[in-house]
Amino acid sequence: MKELLQQRFQELGISQAELARRIAEKRNLDKPENIQSAVYNALKDPDSRKYSAILELIEAMDGEVVIRWKDYREVKVQ
Repeated sequence: MKELLQQRFQELGISQAELARRIAEKRNLDKPENIQSAVYNALKDPDSRKYSAILELIEAMDGEVVIRWKDYREVKVQ
Protein backbone atom coordinates (compact mmCIF):
# COMPACT_ATOMS: atom_id res chain seq x y z
CA MET A 1 0.00 0.00 0.00
CA LYS A 2 2.77 2.43 0.93
CA GLU A 3 4.52 1.96 -2.41
CA LEU A 4 1.29 2.54 -4.36
CA LEU A 5 0.50 5.73 -2.49
CA GLN A 6 4.05 7.05 -2.74
CA GLN A 7 4.20 6.30 -6.46
CA ARG A 8 0.93 8.12 -7.14
CA PHE A 9 2.01 11.06 -4.99
CA GLN A 10 5.24 11.30 -7.01
CA GLU A 11 3.37 11.00 -10.32
CA LEU A 12 1.11 13.90 -9.43
CA GLY A 13 4.06 16.08 -8.49
CA ILE A 14 2.14 17.81 -5.73
CA SER A 15 3.20 18.76 -2.23
CA GLN A 16 1.83 17.34 0.98
CA ALA A 17 0.35 20.78 1.62
CA GLU A 18 -1.59 20.53 -1.65
CA LEU A 19 -2.81 17.09 -0.74
CA ALA A 20 -3.92 18.40 2.66
CA ARG A 21 -5.69 21.30 0.92
CA ARG A 22 -7.63 18.87 -1.27
CA ILE A 23 -8.73 16.81 1.73
CA ALA A 24 -9.61 19.94 3.73
CA GLU A 25 -11.69 21.18 0.81
CA LYS A 26 -13.59 17.88 0.69
CA ARG A 27 -14.21 18.09 4.45
CA ASN A 28 -15.19 21.79 4.18
CA LEU A 29 -12.40 22.83 6.55
CA ASP A 30 -11.06 26.38 6.56
CA LYS A 31 -7.47 25.52 7.43
CA PRO A 32 -5.71 22.66 5.65
CA GLU A 33 -2.72 23.20 7.96
CA ASN A 34 -4.69 21.40 10.66
CA ILE A 35 -4.51 18.10 8.77
CA GLN A 36 -1.04 18.31 7.22
CA SER A 37 0.46 16.04 9.88
CA ALA A 38 -2.30 13.48 9.28
CA VAL A 39 -1.49 13.50 5.56
CA TYR A 40 2.22 13.11 6.29
CA ASN A 41 1.59 10.17 8.63
CA ALA A 42 -0.80 8.47 6.20
CA LEU A 43 1.79 8.64 3.43
CA LYS A 44 4.58 7.53 5.73
CA ASP A 45 2.82 4.53 7.28
CA PRO A 46 -0.57 3.81 5.67
CA ASP A 47 -0.89 0.38 7.29
CA SER A 48 -1.25 1.95 10.74
CA ARG A 49 -3.96 4.43 9.67
CA LYS A 50 -7.71 4.11 9.67
CA TYR A 51 -9.29 2.96 6.46
CA SER A 52 -11.22 6.23 6.16
CA ALA A 53 -7.98 8.27 6.24
CA ILE A 54 -6.45 6.17 3.47
CA LEU A 55 -9.66 6.37 1.44
CA GLU A 56 -9.58 10.18 1.68
CA LEU A 57 -5.96 10.19 0.61
CA ILE A 58 -6.70 8.00 -2.41
CA GLU A 59 -9.68 10.11 -3.43
CA ALA A 60 -7.67 13.32 -3.03
CA MET A 61 -5.16 11.89 -5.49
CA ASP A 62 -8.00 11.28 -7.97
CA GLY A 63 -8.27 7.57 -7.25
CA GLU A 64 -10.88 5.10 -6.12
CA VAL A 65 -10.96 1.87 -4.17
CA VAL A 66 -12.40 -1.18 -5.91
CA ILE A 67 -13.33 -4.40 -4.15
CA ARG A 68 -13.39 -7.56 -6.20
CA TRP A 69 -14.93 -10.58 -4.49
CA LYS A 70 -13.25 -13.88 -5.34
CA ASP A 71 -16.50 -15.85 -5.51
CA TYR A 72 -18.20 -13.41 -7.88
CA ARG A 73 -20.95 -14.86 -10.05
CA GLU A 74 -22.49 -13.19 -13.03
CA VAL A 75 -26.23 -12.75 -12.70
CA LYS A 76 -28.37 -11.97 -15.73
CA VAL A 77 -31.25 -9.57 -15.35
CA GLN A 78 -34.42 -10.82 -17.09
